[in-house]
Amino acid sequence: MNKRVLASLALSLSLVTSSLVAAGLDEVKNKGVLSVSLYKDFPPYSYISEGKQSGIDVEIANALAAKLGVSSQIRLVGADENVEDDLRNNVWKGHYLGGGVTDLMLHMPVDNAFSEKVDKVKFVAPYQLEQIAFAFDTNKVGKQPTLANFMSEPIGVEVDTLSDLYLLEAMQGQLSKSVRHFDSLTKAVAALKAGEVTGIMGPRGELEGLLQERPETLQIQSLITPGLARSNWAMGIAVKADNEELVKAVNESMAALVKDGTVKKIFEQYKVTYTPPATPPELSTKN
Repeated sequence: MNKRVLASLALSLSLVTSSLVAAGLDEVKNKGVLSVSLYKDFPPYSYISEGKQSGIDVEIANALAAKLGVSSQIRLVGADENVEDDLRNNVWKGHYLGGGVTDLMLHMPVDNAFSEKVDKVKFVAPYQLEQIAFAFDTNKVGKQPTLANFMSEPIGVEVDTLSDLYLLEAMQGQLSKSVRHFDSLTKAVAALKAGEVTGIMGPRGELEGLLQERPETLQIQSLITPGLARSNWAMGIAVKADNEELVKAVNESMAALVKDGTVKKIFEQYKVTYTPPATPPELSTKN
């Protein structure tokens, strides 16, 4: 869920996807296609590699469509100012530049308070528990650092994220002078590898995906973060609220993919630690 601010969707994207309309379950079955929005330039979850769509969420979308008995049509989209805008643009209304909406959007927070705030969509099928973690250079801060180590060592963070807000206020603001801002975690990781920063704070999945190839001196682990109200959150799927049958089918299908280990295998394929959510989707008890 990278909150980079982008100017607008490219005209070519709106031309290619102008026919996309969120469909109910029967329509999805009839047309044989499940359309899905995923964030672009968002490794290891969704990105272009060697000219094709790749990533954990791409694989999950494909598996979900197959479980529903249809093919997938994936649209990679840019992040807007906030998640509410992303949902409006891609799930329930559509962007003012055109392009239509898709049936689903993955990598969405499953949270009761947020769900009440955004009532145009249903958040279902939590399939991953994302956690805040740190990547750091053990040559500079040792193998068991604390936040205090970064009072004298630069630490990178993606701008306008939970990690950014936390580091600026942590330890009564004593870390703020050490914080280095980047447009994306990809750029922060490049700075870590180049020795320009000593550590990075961000979602574990993204850090592991971006640091698959790294020297032993670069480690990823959780650190004690006093004052951080929330260090983990469930990620799931957003579906337009009035598509009730599709909501049920998506939750049921994802429950099966979590239970049979498909989702875990996809994460392992990308060398990312898989942590199931505390409350995963449930299979129906009906025959």
